[in-house]
Amino acid sequence: MSCLDKLKIITSFNNIKNIDKKIFQTNSIGGILQSHKYRQTKPSFLEIRVDLIHNELAIEFTSKILKDNFIHLINKDNIYECFNNINQLGICTLDIDNIINNSEIVKCDPAKDINFQDIKAMKNYINSNLVNNSKWKNEPYQNGFAVRKVASTPRCRERIVVYDKEKELHDAKNKSFLDSLSDKEKCLSFYKGKIRIERNINTEKQIRDSFNISDNQLMSVLNSDANPIFDLLNKALKEPSANAYVIRKFKEYQMELVLKDCDYDLSKVEAKVRSLYAPNTQKSEIMKPYRDLL
Repeated sequence: MSCLDKLKIITSFNNIKNIDKKIFQTNSIGGILQSHKYRQTKPSFLEIRVDLIHNELAIEFTSKILKDNFIHLINKDNIYECFNNINQLGICTLDIDNIINNSEIVKCDPAKDINFQDIKAMKNYINSNLVNNSKWKNEPYQNGFAVRKVASTPRCRERIVVYDKEKELHDAKNKSFLDSLSDKEKCLSFYKGKIRIERNINTEKQIRDSFNISDNQLMSVLNSDANPIFDLLNKALKEPSANAYVIRKFKEYQMELVLKDCDYDLSKVEAKVRSLYAPNTQKSEIMKPYRDLL
């Protein structure tokens, strides 16, 4: 079952009624009404846009729309509750059943919360095992780090973020959300010692490929048994060598000194190798024992 922290869907504009025009912003061109738009960032993110020209309704929200149940993330068992909570705001009326059965996901962030506390160790491990240091980058991210695929076009860009969820909830930006919960302490207790691993998927093709589905229907994504987080990490990271190398202890000691000099960062080791070896040297063969040792 897929679990998402955030999603954006597109459906027919016929699936929204009773728009509160005092709350929604309107956009007109030449006296012709083009769209209605509502956006909130607190206590949870929600954006609703009604495109009257293209007859589309776009809704984007995060798992915080579930209030106390956000610890379960967005999934097929609570998707109705997500839209029902939007209706409870009193700003519009959504045709929930029709939206669930007739809408497409155009962006989403599959997520997983796991018990783990040493983010620095995970960052160092990933940084040392990237399959290609020029293609994949390990970058800073608030309360954690991100692994990003370098690409010039949006359809090829991919990213996973890893961060301390407990710390993130204590950030000032989440105060209004925590205050809106009926049992704030239960929520904080659930995330104690947990980190969030989250993948950002921003194109329709990436969604189909990542969830191994043939269409972008909302329920096709939520019913998928694919693991898009693992699949991307599998692309970004090298597998451990099948056969461990055998070297003398002094040689291993020398390699360890090189690693230490390079802050145990394989990208720095690779840069040093490039500067010291002949241009036609097989760098991957030289780097393999360093990778295995680390």
